[in-house]
Amino acid sequence: MLLLAGARAGQGQPPGRPALSTAEIVVLRNEGELLPLQRFDTLRLATIKAQATAAPKSGLDFSWHLPHDVADYAPTSFFTGPQKADLAQFRRHNLLLLALPEGGPHDRVALRQTLALGKQTIVMVFDSAALSWPELRQATAVVLVQARRVAAVNRAVQVIFGGMGAAGRLPAALPGLSAGLPMLGGSRLAYASVKEAGLQGNLPEQVDSLMKQALEAGAFPGAQVLVARHGVVALSRSYGVQEAGTSRPVLNSTLYDFASLTKVTAALPALMLLQDRSLLGPDYTLGALFDFLKGTDKQDLRLRDVLTHQARLKAFIPFWQGYVQQGGGSQPQFFRPDSSAAFPLPVAAGLWGSRALPGRIYQGVAASPLNARPGYVYSDFSFMLYPYYVQKATDQPFDQFLAKEIYGPLGATTLGFNPLRRFPLGRIAPTEYDSLFRHALVHGTVHDENAAMLGGVSGHAGLFGNANDLAKLVQLYLWQGRYGGQQLIRPETMAAFTACPFCPDNRRGLGFDKPDPKNPALNAARSASPRSYGHTGFTGTYFWVEPDKDLFVILLTNRVNPTRRNGKLGELGVRSALLQLAIESALPGQ
Repeated sequence: MLLLAGARAGQGQPPGRPALSTAEIVVLRNEGELLPLQRFDTLRLATIKAQATAAPKSGLDFSWHLPHDVADYAPTSFFTGPQKADLAQFRRHNLLLLALPEGGPHDRVALRQTLALGKQTIVMVFDSAALSWPELRQATAVVLVQARRVAAVNRAVQVIFGGMGAAGRLPAALPGLSAGLPMLGGSRLAYASVKEAGLQGNLPEQVDSLMKQALEAGAFPGAQVLVARHGVVALSRSYGVQEAGTSRPVLNSTLYDFASLTKVTAALPALMLLQDRSLLGPDYTLGALFDFLKGTDKQDLRLRDVLTHQARLKAFIPFWQGYVQQGGGSQPQFFRPDSSAAFPLPVAAGLWGSRALPGRIYQGVAASPLNARPGYVYSDFSFMLYPYYVQKATDQPFDQFLAKEIYGPLGATTLGFNPLRRFPLGRIAPTEYDSLFRHALVHGTVHDENAAMLGGVSGHAGLFGNANDLAKLVQLYLWQGRYGGQQLIRPETMAAFTACPFCPDNRRGLGFDKPDPKNPALNAARSASPRSYGHTGFTGTYFWVEPDKDLFVILLTNRVNPTRRNGKLGELGVRSALLQLAIESALPGQ
């Protein structure tokens, strides 16, 4: 049974609702207040499950999902044993999480072997008989799981990582162990039921029905959906297949091409961090940020106007068309089939771009004419340039800066550019068959042609990830820049970027989209509040935050597979319908 604890760990502001807590989990030891785990930037975690000596009586290994539960929060290496061959590998880890499912002599040997490594060790115990072992007093932290169920293991992991609090107690303390240390949760996302998140119990069935209709209509081959409220992931489901006409199912671990969600999940967090460090501000001009824009008609454009898409920048120029030969092939002076120092940019499978391409694209942006009339025109241009300034200001490449300062601290291991450098092709949903530029199915590389010419790393497109890791970033936004006990972005910066400085004439925030004042269902939902914000992506991606209900939704699809000439996602209003279902499901007073 889950309880509502009285406080939220490390959030730094009054919670809208107390964090969840469980009495099934007893924290018996917590040396140096290791738990809940705080910083991920220095964490090198190994998860070890003691080898079972016999098949479980129930026929089900209640700890089988442990590696997935841990991976929901942070990167980890997983071992069963430990085997002798594993011990040398543990030297590169600075924290060990050891699960002892049986509590017998074999588990005790595993405990001794692990403790002998001299590393900080968290021990998960499932049999109270093991509490008499004196070796347990050598562990940094000891967590007793009082039920042999998959759900109890999951909750223990949530306690360790700060998603959920622990309220369990033993009748009395034992030598070197407490009777139960109270632990606060709510510093990271929790995972529980819709009811425990303050949502109506029929929401999963409603979402299933919506997705079934969309799949049957051919809006997309597959999708991931996530709904969270009060810091609790209440629904995280995958639907359909990764590629039209195939049978490979979409899993919660599948990665999607975010397309223009990149603007608000890569460019914006980088810009907000730079603003926090006084390296830019809304009234900076483009000329102050970009040397190559000085002396052009763009040098005096204010960032405030640029980010709200009212700076008269062109919407888009397909630069790639200027690099395709008349017969259809790519120009050999700019593209080669193999990588080299002169051609280091991954454009597609078997296609590498010249290192000169980014500079040529930047000059193309500089030379492009401004729109004749002022007013709102959604534009990719400035977002294509921000990686240049981030590297200039921080002396770090854009993707590395984000991995170090945002995605790493969040434990968002799948968020990143050029995913084939870290993940197998089979984990990535393909997008479109490109018959004009790359002449292949775009799979594992960015769909957007201009981003591809930039080597897959841009501020307007190029980010990949799954819904679970995107949820960590979105929750960071909803928690006003705080996550995992760290204030990554200042609350006042978050407030400024998610406000609507030019409403009602221009609905946009600083980069974020806001509900259309005349028709909120156009891009948000009928019941979305003016405070809500989010964004869409061309490949069929979406997230939207509703602060008034303390909730958000995520929808990741590859609706452009096999072709971008598929507008059914918008025609059916799937994104708006998903958000509306979530808002209507939010129980009043909870």
